[in-house]
Amino acid sequence: MARGEPIPISLGMGSNKGRFGPEGLAEFVNCYVEQLGEGGKVQWPIYAINGTTEYISLELGAGIRSLLSLDSSLLALSGRILYRINATGDTATAVGGIPSDGFVTMARNRQSPNPQVAIVCDGSWYIYQNGVLSLGSDTDLPPPLCVVEIDGYFVFLIQDGRWFISAIDDATIDGLDFTTANASPDQNVMGGVRGRELVIFGARSTQWYIDNAASEDFPFSLVQTASMGCYAAGSVAKIILQPASGSATDSLIWASTDHAGTYSGIRVMSGYSGEKISTPEIDRLILGEDDPSVIRSFAWTEDGHAFYCINGTDWSRCWDSNTGKWHARKSHGLDRWRMSAHAQFGRRHIFGDYESTTLYVSDKDLYTENGSPIVAEIVTPPVHMFPSPFCIHTFYLDAMTGVGINSTTDSDANPQFILDYSDDGGKSFGGVRHCNLGAEAQRYVSIDERSFGRFGTNGVSFRMRFSAAVAKCIMQASVDAEKLRS
Repeated sequence: MARGEPIPISLGMGSNKGRFGPEGLAEFVNCYVEQLGEGGKVQWPIYAINGTTEYISLELGAGIRSLLSLDSSLLALSGRILYRINATGDTATAVGGIPSDGFVTMARNRQSPNPQVAIVCDGSWYIYQNGVLSLGSDTDLPPPLCVVEIDGYFVFLIQDGRWFISAIDDATIDGLDFTTANASPDQNVMGGVRGRELVIFGARSTQWYIDNAASEDFPFSLVQTASMGCYAAGSVAKIILQPASGSATDSLIWASTDHAGTYSGIRVMSGYSGEKISTPEIDRLILGEDDPSVIRSFAWTEDGHAFYCINGTDWSRCWDSNTGKWHARKSHGLDRWRMSAHAQFGRRHIFGDYESTTLYVSDKDLYTENGSPIVAEIVTPPVHMFPSPFCIHTFYLDAMTGVGINSTTDSDANPQFILDYSDDGGKSFGGVRHCNLGAEAQRYVSIDERSFGRFGTNGVSFRMRFSAAVAKCIMQASVDAEKLRS
């Protein structure tokens, strides 16, 4: 290749690292693509995630385990303490305790203006209503795994395959109001609701039921079964899919198993089956957890994107239904995202911190995480000229930065990005360069960095990191490269 001819290189569209490294290092951290199509300078610009600011810090408790919106108030389980937060987010009242630390589910019924909330954790269940939390004491209900709500019924799953329903829009339990998910002789794992369908996930099977209002006996009827189950209860999340084309769809996402109970990928429910959406990298992360019960997830729709976030012990990955692509999320100084739970409270997106009592609110006009830098990082797929070695003379980057704000912080007033590269499959990165993104009020910058030297048949992956508290958009990159004789 003659010198002086810029060659476009792929920035990738998300994270999908290879098993060993040299075969693929592509990674997005705290950023994602959005389709502009034919009307844009580029079809797939890359944007940094939204920032957050503190919504409220609770006085007692620990990491936020669950959030539930009640329209005029917000419930937050902070460690073992349940709080009610008022509509303006300036007052939080402790209403009681949940004295266990396991997986928590919360569901509300249709009573108005003070709905009842059922809470299940570690085999115990509780009812919250109008500022009062009480321990469930109905002897007709065995220790439940979880609770969901559909058509005014609380549905309590029991590990042995049974599931009970409450009276409609009430928390009372009739000992005869139960059935067994017995299409497969496995145990219950988790429940979910898709539209008007109740979904019962077992260890090796999934069953769908509908509310048959005409029934004079038990109101739910079995619709369909499938030989796939649930690997981790905490992986199940309801999502409103937002495809780039077509209409929004109510669905569920979960870590699935096959008919033998073996993990078989993250799936999004499609009809009475599940379409696999996890990459091999995501599957390796999930299987790397010694205890699947530590896995947690939540989903939310923001800026026209429906995101599903799944958290492990020390990692967080988000799937964007608009593109079907994954990206990593990391808070400053951590290998995972701080956010552990989500609730939409009015028009605000509220997130809970996994290790502190702080709740945050998302803000698209903020570029920090409660004052801490959000480091957006892109690692490109390998650039190579296999089977020939090659030399890169110049690296070009086309960026929209928003840039330089009137700030006493130099990194914000004169923002930079850090560029380095790896030619050994990600084992090491070197050749660090600090590149200027533009001064105050400058919104567009074209960057060229020169003299990168010789690379072999493994190729090279570039890594770009941006942390300034300014708007960030990366559009395209290219290299001036020369093929060398072997």
